[in-house]
Amino acid sequence: MTQGEEVQRFAARLRALKDRSGVSFEALARRSGISRSSLHRYCAGTKIPAAYGPVHAFAKACGASNEESRELHRLWALADAARPSSAAAGSPAAAGSLTEEPDAGRRRDGATPDSAAPDSAAPDSAPPEEPRVVAPARWWRPGGRRVGPSLVAGVVLAAAAVTVVLMSGAGRGDGLPTIAESRSGTVTATVRVFNVEGDCKTRKERVPACSMGLARDPRKRYDVHNVVGHRIWHGDVLNADCVFHEGERVEDETGVGTTRWFRVWLDDVPGGAAWLPAVRTHDDPKVPPCTG
Repeated sequence: MTQGEEVQRFAARLRALKDRSGVSFEALARRSGISRSSLHRYCAGTKIPAAYGPVHAFAKACGASNEESRELHRLWALADAARPSSAAAGSPAAAGSLTEEPDAGRRRDGATPDSAAPDSAAPDSAPPEEPRVVAPARWWRPGGRRVGPSLVAGVVLAAAAVTVVLMSGAGRGDGLPTIAESRSGTVTATVRVFNVEGDCKTRKERVPACSMGLARDPRKRYDVHNVVGHRIWHGDVLNADCVFHEGERVEDETGVGTTRWFRVWLDDVPGGAAWLPAVRTHDDPKVPPCTG
């Protein structure tokens, strides 16, 4: 099947879900956190999401069942795999004729710039996208000290001194979480990622449909605009140094919810840290509260 056919099958399923839901593009944008112009492009088949997050947000906003969500993720994965690489297309601009840059500033190389690149020109039928103002990120430290934008550069430089915090594959199947200490002296505990959805717990391949995102700010809505570029899969092991109890409530695919978030340290995200909702792990490490 050609690339165009895969994309059109994916777009057709998006349109079917939207039509069945009976909601407008404006209402769908509010529910999903995806801009109206991007929704128009996805449903028209002129752009496809560059990450899994928008697909899941779209399905949830349309009231899709777990089975329908998995099928939509499968169609997206096929369309995503069929798209040409930037090298094959000759340039990033050429590849952009079909590929949408990830929302919330995420790039396919895993880096997360401070602000998202503007969308390319939308079709005539798509309304213009409203400009968004991205507030500077604020992070907590155990003990109540808050890190402001002026210290971001220092945090990035210090990230190299922190113990490696993501151990995928090799750490799976071990026993209880262990306590570790970073070179900076911060005590951390390992937490193992748990994905309850479908067969993601048993798959060995790290397929996009089974990946999950980590939040930039646990107080804000957990959507495509509030995630870092780093993706996680079931069984990955992360290092957490504190827990925030009053974050945005998040539910998994079975309806289990929580307002607790663990701050985890990574070596490939701005600031060196991101937030894992406690519903995405079965571990309960003894870490101090993130106050601020």
